[in-house]
Amino acid sequence: MDNLAPWRILVVDDEEGVHGITRMIFRGYHFEERPIELISAMSGAEARTLLDQQPDICLALLDVVMESDDEGLQLVDYIRNQRDNQDMRIILRTGHPGLAPETDVIIKYDLNDYLSKSELSASRLLSSVIVALRSYRDICQARYQQTPVAAAAQPAKDLISPVVGPLIEQNSLQLARLQQLELSPMARDLWQELHCNQLRIQNLYQQQRTPKMAAAQPVSPRQLLETLVSGLLPLARQQRRLLDFRCSSTLADSLMVPEQACLQLWLTLLDHCLSTEQGPDLLLNLDYSAPQQRLELTIEGEHPPQSNTCNQDRKSLWQQVGRSYCESLAQQLGGSIKILIDTPDKVLIRCAINASEQAS
Repeated sequence: MDNLAPWRILVVDDEEGVHGITRMIFRGYHFEERPIELISAMSGAEARTLLDQQPDICLALLDVVMESDDEGLQLVDYIRNQRDNQDMRIILRTGHPGLAPETDVIIKYDLNDYLSKSELSASRLLSSVIVALRSYRDICQARYQQTPVAAAAQPAKDLISPVVGPLIEQNSLQLARLQQLELSPMARDLWQELHCNQLRIQNLYQQQRTPKMAAAQPVSPRQLLETLVSGLLPLARQQRRLLDFRCSSTLADSLMVPEQACLQLWLTLLDHCLSTEQGPDLLLNLDYSAPQQRLELTIEGEHPPQSNTCNQDRKSLWQQVGRSYCESLAQQLGGSIKILIDTPDKVLIRCAINASEQAS
């Protein structure tokens, strides 16, 4: 990111007066010693052309009602899904809140702020834009600092500071307390998303430590897998991917396995399969062979090749830490991992561990 280049903001509105007022508010304004450059579009079609031509736009101020009653929302979908741009900040400005209720659009669309024109002041618009620019700046800095080259320059054990452990445990306790409350549907969705992120962060932290193997105990393998899938559903929904599982008819209701180690192994594998921003729907098949005392999880998914963007930072981390961690953990569980196919468009992974039915 060029530290001297202007912050380029796309203003999309079919009213010329809105463009004039916006230019007046930001005329001569600098944020972090960089000027703000406004780019105007009078329609969604014109905005799409500008977005295709100028990929360095960091923020979009979008009207909702233009060529159609939901043109602005269609533009949000174009930015996030068709252009696959997750970094650009998006602020919705609407003069018709009844056509795009705030609660509905915030849940359905990946927006960073929602402003009603009838209640919008210059100071409110300015503060909202500054918050968005700070967020965009932090995203760019994080991407630069966490490139595969930067990650490779430090030992794997130093990727996460030891002080993170107590913070993760504290966050887990706070989320557990929130779960006990009677939450509204919107708050419940936010809790599930926080819980998903907490699982992934805790998983990443555990990969930096030597796994400790607890004694086997009676566990419902179906319930264990169901817990894992439900925890990662918010991530799958965000990527617009299906995540489902099936259990074979031979699967016992209860098996003797080290519960946490098994869950950690499955979580690491599945989190890796979801580490591409787009990818195939995933189906998990859980099977048990009583004669061999083997519990096998198969992760598979495939769709026709398309323009997918793989998160190279996470892929690099998988090669450095995740894969060897999984192989080591599987060996301690008396099993093995076979990564047969691993691409953004297709995955086939088999993970088998020792398990036995509880003695009567």
